[in-house]
Amino acid sequence: MAVLASLQGCATQNPAARAAQQTALESEDDELCQKKGPPGSEAYDTCRKQREEARAEAAAIQEQKRRDFDRVLGAGTDAQTNF
Repeated sequence: MAVLASLQGCATQNPAARAAQQTALESEDDELCQKKGPPGSEAYDTCRKQREEARAEAAAIQEQKRRDFDRVLGAGTDAQTNF
C-alpha cells in the first residue's frame, strides 16, 4: 500500500506513470500471492482478489477525500463573491 500512496499523486496526472504504477502493483501482488500458492490455485486467486478489493476500497476512500476537499474549497470561495 505504501507504493500506492507514494505514486498516486503523480500517476493520476500522467498516463505513462499510471501504467508504470499499475505494472508495479501487479508485480507486487503476484509476488505476494505466489507465496500462498502457484498461479491458478485457489489460494493464489483468493489472494489476488483480496488485494484487488483492498486497492479498490482505498481508491474509493481517496476519491471521497478529494471530493470532500474540493467541496470545502468551493464552499470557502462562494461567500466571497459579494464584494
